[in-house]
Amino acid sequence: MASDAHQVPVSFNDTTLTDLKAYCEFFSVDQDQLINTVLCHFLENHESADLNKLAQGYLAMGQLNEEIADEFSASEAEASRLDQ
Repeated sequence: MASDAHQVPVSFNDTTLTDLKAYCEFFSVDQDQLINTVLCHFLENHESADLNKLAQGYLAMGQLNEEIADEFSASEAEASRLDQ
């Protein structure tokens, strides 16, 4: 295990654990290494795709959000004055 490795408790259902053990035994792969590699690939693929979509959405809506905020700034200022 790598020197920067940390242990994290993970629970698997019986079927997944059986499949994991069988796969690792058949291919002579370390379970921890396999789980770490698969999880890293999963996170890389989903993080970049989902975060890019989120960023694009914020950029696309930026102008509209600014217009909405401008429209309500006068009423917000009035409400703030009445609150004091």
